[in-house]
Amino acid sequence: MRLLTFTILALSCALAPFAAAQEPGTTSGKPMRHAMKPGQTTELPESAASVKSTDAVITLAGACKDSTQNGCVKTVTREQFEQMANAVKPGMTTDARHNFALQYGKILAYSDQARALGLENTPRFQEVLKFVTNQLLVEALNEHYSKEYENQPDQKIEEYYKENSSKYREADLQRIIVPSQPAAAEVKKPTDEEQKAYVDKLRQQWVAGGDPATLQKEAFARMGLTGSAPDVNLKNYVPGMIPPDQDRVFSMKAGDISQPFTDTGASYIYKMVSEKQKPLSDVKQQIAKMLHDQMMREKIQELTDAVKPELNEAYFGPEKKPEEPQTGTLHAPQQGAESSEKPAASQPAAPQK
Repeated sequence: MRLLTFTILALSCALAPFAAAQEPGTTSGKPMRHAMKPGQTTELPESAASVKSTDAVITLAGACKDSTQNGCVKTVTREQFEQMANAVKPGMTTDARHNFALQYGKILAYSDQARALGLENTPRFQEVLKFVTNQLLVEALNEHYSKEYENQPDQKIEEYYKENSSKYREADLQRIIVPSQPAAAEVKKPTDEEQKAYVDKLRQQWVAGGDPATLQKEAFARMGLTGSAPDVNLKNYVPGMIPPDQDRVFSMKAGDISQPFTDTGASYIYKMVSEKQKPLSDVKQQIAKMLHDQMMREKIQELTDAVKPELNEAYFGPEKKPEEPQTGTLHAPQQGAESSEKPAASQPAAPQK
């Protein structure tokens, strides 16, 4: 139990940055940085300038009592500490670096005692070491490919931009939300035919020059929604900021008013006020990250498909089928291949203000 406790302490400190990393295929490829709060810094104190690379920055008083013991550490030099810290958690803040040094000193002291007891030679330790080594190799492989795909060629970015220029159109829109679910007991729920007739009538009023803000208030009041109506003006919208089935409004010309989009809670009518194409310079980094993440997913999938674990059923028993989901259970949607390049769309089941 004591060995297990020491192992957990050591691994929790050493593997913290890996535990916090993104899933394989989505890492940014840049060195992991410690999140800084206001007032924090990664700079060393001014006095650090006088500390040489060979000077001790951690001294373990009382360590190495057995002079014949191999692998025992009494001191850690600046060079040794910085190599370790930069390998485990690059870009630490001053406070984090201080805490890491204390934890690292404890790990060295504990490992000294473990070696004195010969624990590094036990079969269990050797097996755990193999497992942890393989885990770290997976992280190293992930980092290797992430760095390989980090610098996307300008030509490839430009080609993607030209082929997908419609994704980078930015528009000012107006939208009227026409709820179909009563918000007050005294309001009767309209039939589908009544709702469609009202929505069509409201759209015609807008086409004829009606004020969209006034029409929006009337649509909400009709269903007993007495609070403030939502703003009809949608500024600087891009595809992905509205539900996917409504994205085709971005292909409208200035002044066009869309046909209604209807779901279970409301209908939505849009007007294109103005639109512009976002320049490549504004979205270059966004496209580069998307291409990086896409290549990472493809590489990880390639590696995953190359080897299929097959279990001995006589030993492990038959594979259990996943339980049927209960009615009403929500399931997270699968992330699309290009989900990293635009905000997630929220499809309201009821009108949102």
